[in-house]
Amino acid sequence: MNGLFKKADAVCVVNPSNLFYFSGYHNADAAIVLTSDKKYYISDPRSLEEASQLLKGFEIVDCEGGSYLDAAVSIISKRAPETLGYEDQTIIYKDYLTLCKAPCKFVGISGAIEELRAVKSPEELKKIKAAQAITDEVFENVLGMIKEGMSEKEVASLLNSRIYSKGATLAFDTIVAFGENTSKPHAHPSDRKLKKGDPVTIDFGAKCEGYCSDMTRSFSFGKPPEDYERIYNIVLEAQLNALSKLYAGISGSDGCELAKEVFRRYGLEEYFTHSLGHSLGIDIHESPRLSAKYHSPIPKGAVMSVEPGLYFPSKFGVRIEDIAVFENNGLDILTNSPKKLIII
Repeated sequence: MNGLFKKADAVCVVNPSNLFYFSGYHNADAAIVLTSDKKYYISDPRSLEEASQLLKGFEIVDCEGGSYLDAAVSIISKRAPETLGYEDQTIIYKDYLTLCKAPCKFVGISGAIEELRAVKSPEELKKIKAAQAITDEVFENVLGMIKEGMSEKEVASLLNSRIYSKGATLAFDTIVAFGENTSKPHAHPSDRKLKKGDPVTIDFGAKCEGYCSDMTRSFSFGKPPEDYERIYNIVLEAQLNALSKLYAGISGSDGCELAKEVFRRYGLEEYFTHSLGHSLGIDIHESPRLSAKYHSPIPKGAVMSVEPGLYFPSKFGVRIEDIAVFENNGLDILTNSPKKLIII
């Protein structure tokens, strides 16, 4: 966190995910003010008792009927920092106008916070691993429950309910797609019924103690469509190529190229319509990214998805996704679900 104070004398945080990152406490109606020697947590009476019990090292401040940002401005004005770091990429205009009442120079620090959050601590890794273990277990359980005639919505409901039964929550809206719907990377579960010969794609994840997991598996219900197995094996080849060559320090663009070079060899690059992966943690999509447009190095300790896919409109799509920790000598893969083509 000391890196923030190289950019500003004090920092004000209001983004809910950043509030959780700095405090470990879920509450969207709050602000945090950080200085080099003190931490303030500002909220209204609804949260003060719980905040006082859970937050160590913070001075808990009651906004006393006003807004928590007005109370933050009061604290900042009394501390009189020369520069104030604010979340320039996420703050809404109304909150920015309130913050501007503080008599100091404003410095954008969203990028600096992203860099902090990109490198996961041992405690954060423990939570992500727990979330992924639940995701793997739920996938194995639900795979044996999928029957002909079930709808995409019904299978999504099975996945979701089993995640909740493990004491976790959803990392994001579960994707379940059958047949031609698998060609849509972010398909929404519909009433479409499962029938023999359908390809299936499931993309879902558990969230454990505030931290996300993410996994995609594609498989076939009965004998797969013509060419499905060949495409599946090409996607798997692209993923295995990337997983074997990614490491901390590689640029996001070079990492993405590891999958593209495989697809290019088969003349299929145009059907790979998204980036190779994204970081995840408190949010399901964080920085950095394995993307042709991301040229910075991936830091050691980042947790990222590796999810190549090929999509053929109105026919089918295949995506295989694991998550992994970036280390100096390669990846620590956290996903344990099998990747050999499953036919149920």
